[in-house]
Parts: sequence; C-alpha cells; structure tokens
Amino acid sequence: MNFEPYLVRTPQELKEASLRHGGLEVTHQLNSKEAHISASRWTRRHLIAYRLLNRREQAFLPVLRPGHDTVLGNNPRALYSGSEGELMRLPDGFFWVALSRAVRSEAPEAIRSHPQRHRSQVEHPGFMNSSLEIMGSSSPTIPSASEFGSDHSEPFGEDENDARRSKPEEVTVHLAISFLQLALHLILVQDENGQMEVRPRVERKMTLASTMDGALIAAEDDGGICLMRRVPNGWKEEHPFLALLEAKRSFRDIRFDDETNKGNPMISDETLAQYLGEAVITWRGRQDLLAHEVFLVAATSTFVRFIHFRFGTSYLEYLDAEDVATQQAIAEDPEKDTYVHMDSSEWFNLQSPEGRRNALCHILALLNWHEAHRSTSSQVVLE
Repeated sequence: MNFEPYLVRTPQELKEASLRHGGLEVTHQLNSKEAHISASRWTRRHLIAYRLLNRREQAFLPVLRPGHDTVLGNNPRALYSGSEGELMRLPDGFFWVALSRAVRSEAPEAIRSHPQRHRSQVEHPGFMNSSLEIMGSSSPTIPSASEFGSDHSEPFGEDENDARRSKPEEVTVHLAISFLQLALHLILVQDENGQMEVRPRVERKMTLASTMDGALIAAEDDGGICLMRRVPNGWKEEHPFLALLEAKRSFRDIRFDDETNKGNPMISDETLAQYLGEAVITWRGRQDLLAHEVFLVAATSTFVRFIHFRFGTSYLEYLDAEDVATQQAIAEDPEKDTYVHMDSSEWFNLQSPEGRRNALCHILALLNWHEAHRSTSSQVVLE
C-alpha cells in the first residue's frame, strides 16, 4: 500500500480532504475517543478537524529568514573511531560525544542491504519530509550512497538509517540538547551580567488543555528552548516554550527523487498529527505565554528541522464553539481565519558543517524573532 502524505495547502484542499473522510469538518465531529486522546496518538482525522494548512517546506523558515551567518568547522577525525574520553577533551567535546553516539554503528554486521526492493521516482515532489513510521505500508527507498535532503556535505542512505533504528530515542534527544547547548552557551554571546538567559530545556513539559465537555487532553514534549530569569536564590523559568522539541530515533520511509538526486523522508499522518497536537495543546493551555505562534524543533537521528505553527485570529473561537452547528458556522465564515498555518524548513544534518550552520542560523534567528516580538516581559541581550 502506497502512503499518501498530508498535502493540504489551501482551504479548498481542506474541504476536499473533508469529503474524502466522510464529511469530517470540525473537532466536535470527532468521536469521544478521538476527542480525548493525547497528542501522541492523533491521526489524519485530527489534522482535518483541527484545520491544518501544511505549506511546502523551505530552505529557511520565512518568519526567521533574516538568520545569522556563522560557519562551523569540520568533524574531528576521532568522531567515528576515537574514545569518548578523547572526544570529550576536544573543544566543544560534549557535542562531539553526543554526535558520535548517534552516528556510530554498534553492530555493523546487522546492517542490511535490500537489492530486491523496487526504487522509483518520487510521486509528489512537493511533499513534506518527516521521520514518522508508517505501519503496514511500503514505498520506494533511497540507495545508500545517495545524498540526503538539502545537506550535500554528508551522504546518508538506507543502510545508514537501518543501522540507527536500534538506537533509543534518548540518543536523538541528547544530541539535540547538546547542539542547543553549543549554540546558546558557546556560540551565542549573552549578557553575562544580565537578568535573563536563554537555555536548552532538558526537562520534558506536559501541558493539559480542556475540551468543551470539560475533559483534559495531554501533550508532552521532549524538551525545548526556554528563557530563565535571575532571582535572589538562583534562576527561575520565565518562558519554557520559546521552542518545543520532539525527537524520533530514525526515519522509517525514505523516497528517492531522481530530479533532485536527493533522498526525502516521508512524513506520516501520525507524526505530523503529533507535532500539531503538541503545538495546539501547548498553545491552548498556555495562553498567558503564547500569542498566535508556536515553534517546534523536530529531531530525527542526526537531523533537525524547524517548524512554525501560526494560529488564525479566530482559531480559539473555533475551538471554543459549543456545538457542531456553531463550529461549522464559524469555520465557514469567510471573514474568520480558523486555520493552523504551518511552515517548515528542510532537514539539516548535524553530522555536517553545512547542516550545523543552517541549524545554528535558525536557532539564532528564532531568538531574534522572540526578542523583536516581545513574547516575554524582558528581552535577551545579544552582544
């Protein structure tokens, strides 16, 4: 069975998707089980009911386009064969250790080749990349020697991806947090005498949001980027959601595009719905901190991408509607924006200098965006 990615870009396409799913239009039409499950179990039906418009991925998130031009060096020679002690003694050693754990194969004899698999050109060159598994489906896969995504510095293919499937998700989380530490504490110059500091958030955060019937829906991230305020006895978390982090261990399905000579991981409905669910529930549950936007850092193996969710000006009114008829009327009002608008970057491989540079640009641009929009009561001072 071929998997068709969620390619709803416009309101008209959302209506067409609704018709293909029995006329599902609004959240009140979800059954009781669907309406109350946690974000980690959301499906394509949630993508439709919560009105996600998923725009094409871009090399740089439009909202963060100003960016930052910082160049990182090549990988150390000991990355693949050196001891962790050797790597730790290098400059930025904690990051190289985290990267080595993610890229080294602990059981090279288990790497499999699949010469019998059929490979064909990708059917949808505009689809969004992802890391989610598609249970019970199959699709063309990428040759081992093919280059991956937009990062041309480091080859990555099916065999490498297979070798990383056995690594626990915590390896990905550790690498992502280590890169955030590198970017925020060793590359970004913050005011050492100031009252505010941006940090990686290692702790997971669970957010609860209520539904119209009083039930609670839960969403838990894998960490993120937070803003801390200095207090007399130490530091206090001022804003825990400058960005959410969601990690996956490996890519399940990679398709090869003959036109671009790139491998593209497909995004499953379940992963995309999980991203959306975490954004919606966190936004809904923390209206005191979040206005109309949520940023999410998606990490898979050694790759990261940046996702921007923007909630329409009437989206909260849509969610708070008391019944199906009221919700449908709000959704059909052409004067109201009741959609979730999603933009995403390409995948950046932290295994390569180019990937690290692009990811770093996004992180620094993200902080500049928050400062410019005054999402907190105080600003982070960048020198």
